[in-house]
Amino acid sequence: MKTFRMVAGFTTLMSAATMLAAPASAQQVVGRLPTESVIHDLNDGQRFGVFAGWLATGRDPAGVRAHSAPLFGVRYDLIMGAPAYLSLRMFGMKSDHDVVDPNAPAANRAAGTATANQIGGDASLQISLTGERTWHGVQPLVNIGIGVIAGVANHFDAGKYAPGASVVYSYGLSARMPTGKNGDFRLDLGWLIYQVRYPETFRVTTASDNAAIRATGSLTPLTTNRAITFSYTWGLFR
Repeated sequence: MKTFRMVAGFTTLMSAATMLAAPASAQQVVGRLPTESVIHDLNDGQRFGVFAGWLATGRDPAGVRAHSAPLFGVRYDLIMGAPAYLSLRMFGMKSDHDVVDPNAPAANRAAGTATANQIGGDASLQISLTGERTWHGVQPLVNIGIGVIAGVANHFDAGKYAPGASVVYSYGLSARMPTGKNGDFRLDLGWLIYQVRYPETFRVTTASDNAAIRATGSLTPLTTNRAITFSYTWGLFR
């Protein structure tokens, strides 16, 4: 009987200790507080913004395409359902290009430079690698798109060449960084693939060496160009 009383008393003591400890245990936090999380949800919708950067143009076989130059434009982004976005861009660049004279000897064809101003636009599908949220304040994206680029306010040069119009195929990587005040900074690294269109004068020559600029091969070769741009966008209709 004495042993039974001791066991009963010990049990009562343990129960009381557990009840006293419960409030303290209830205050413990498991995991991270929302303010300490490395992942934050976004409230996306429509966004409009501006961007600027640099287009590094690739060399073409004849060496007459536009030189690398600054790039400026506007953009519109719309969430299509996480993690996909639609992005529309319009851009322009002011540049020049090397002029070649098809009727001069091959070693002496350089004929100065001429304007190679261009405008363009594209539509691309953007896929977020983290869904509709950021990780450590950054939303990484990949994209693929299609558009058009064309010369504007240019004149045919001595070789009868001027920048023409071409379809643009684009792909790239992006890093979006929300500011928390309805604004976003964005860095884009992209590749643009489009054609350079040579005139028929590049196929023949009256030069004494009889070496045409583009005696064989396509008169519309593809070129690969790289663009790096920085954007700032604002949310619409929030």
